[in-house]
Amino acid sequence: MWARALCVGLLAFTVGLIHHLQPDIPEAALEYFSSLHSLSSRETTSSPSFEEALSAAWDHVITAPSRQWGKVAVGVNACVDVVVSGVSLLQALGLTPQSGGDHLVLSSQEELAATFLHYMQRGAAAERFYSDADSFQHISRTATQSPGAKHFVGGNAALIAQRLASHPDTEILLCGPIGPKLHELLDERILVPPTSLQEHDEYHLILEYKAGEQWGSGRAPAASRFIFFT
Repeated sequence: MWARALCVGLLAFTVGLIHHLQPDIPEAALEYFSSLHSLSSRETTSSPSFEEALSAAWDHVITAPSRQWGKVAVGVNACVDVVVSGVSLLQALGLTPQSGGDHLVLSSQEELAATFLHYMQRGAAAERFYSDADSFQHISRTATQSPGAKHFVGGNAALIAQRLASHPDTEILLCGPIGPKLHELLDERILVPPTSLQEHDEYHLILEYKAGEQWGSGRAPAASRFIFFT
C-alpha cells in the first residue's frame, strides 16, 4: 500500500511542477491524478506498477500540437560519423601498441594510440578532442579510405533534420557545416543554404573493437568504441 501511495505522490508532484511551469497543461492529466489519489486509499490486488502509472500519466499529459508546422529550420552541428575498426586504423597509421595511458585532450597520434589502448583494455567507451587539426585531417583521410569504413550522418542538428524529413509535408532547412559527403548522405528533401556548404567535411571518427580483440598485449574484455574529433 505504501509503495502505491509513494508512486502516486511522486507522479502528482511531477505533474504539479509541470502545471506550475506550463499553466496550459491539459486538465485531463490533473483529473487522472485525482482519480489515482482516490484509488490509493483503497486496497486492491491489481495495482499498476510504477512504470505503468508513469506511462499512463504521460499519455494524458502529452498531446499532439494543434497546429502542424510546414517549415522547420535546424542548426547547427553537423558532421560525418566514420565507423572503422580501431586496431586496423591504428595499424594503417603505422602506430604500434605501447603502454596505455589516458589523455583528456589528444595532441598526437601517439597519444591517440595510448588512450585507445587504455580504454580498449577495459572494454570501456570514451570520447576525446583531438587538438591538432592537420594531424586529424590526415587520420580522417586514412579512416575514410579504410576498407570496411562506414559513413553515417552525424551531429545532432543533422540527425534531427533527417528524422523530420520522414514527414513528407514538412520542409526542412538545415544550417551547419555541410561538406560534400554529408550532403550526399542527407535526405534529398532537406534544404541546405549555399552559405552552409563547405569544401571539406567535418568528421567524428568512431573506432570500434570487438570483445576479445587484441592489440599488442592489450585485450578487450568487451566490445565498445572510442570516438574522437576536432
